[in-house]
Order: sequence, then structure tokens, then C-alpha cells
Amino acid sequence: MSFRDTLERICVRVEGALGAVVIAEDGIVVERHAVDPELDIELAGVELVSAAREVRRATAAVEAGALDEMVVSNARRLSLLRQVGPGYYLLVLMAPSGQVGRARYEIRRAAYDLAAEFA
Repeated sequence: MSFRDTLERICVRVEGALGAVVIAEDGIVVERHAVDPELDIELAGVELVSAAREVRRATAAVEAGALDEMVVSNARRLSLLRQVGPGYYLLVLMAPSGQVGRARYEIRRAAYDLAAEFA
């Protein structure tokens, strides 16, 4: 399954999904899919991957282990970020009323499917 197919599948299966992106740690977008054409998913991806780097440093400092998943909840959006390979992340942006549990399941499943692409 291609990156695009994977992202589209997530957005179809998760109620409230606004878009999804596979992005490298340096901010380069591998693939994107936006349900809402007005959504600047690339900018969101760059900023959240940057935040994930800081969280990863903080968790290493307190010996909490590797960062698996990060959830950011705002008034207008919910963001779920998961590492899918060394230096690569999958980000799903959702409406605040979206299905968080379903989104977490779908990105975990997608991370497993995509891991071979980054090995």
C-alpha cells in the first residue's frame, strides 16, 4: 500500500479527520492528504515534529524511554503524532470532536504497515 493510500485510509476511517501527513524530522513532507483544502498540514507537521524533538529530549533527560506517540489538544484541533521510522512521523489532524481512540488505533496500524518502508 502506498503512503497516499495509507493516509487516505486513515482519513476515511477516522470520523473528524482533517488530514494526515508523513513527514521527516527535518520538515520535509513525504506524502500528505488533506480532507480540508484550506488546512496547512505541512506547517502543522513541521511545527509538531519540532515539538516532538523537544519532548524526546526531555523524556531522555528523565529516562522515560522513547517517544511513541504525542497528542496535542487545542480549541480548534486535535493532533496525533507517531514515529513510523527513524526520523519519520505520521501526523493526523482532527476536529476536537473526532474519534481519538479510532485515530490512535489507525495510526498505530499505519505505523506498523509503513515501518518496512523506513527500514
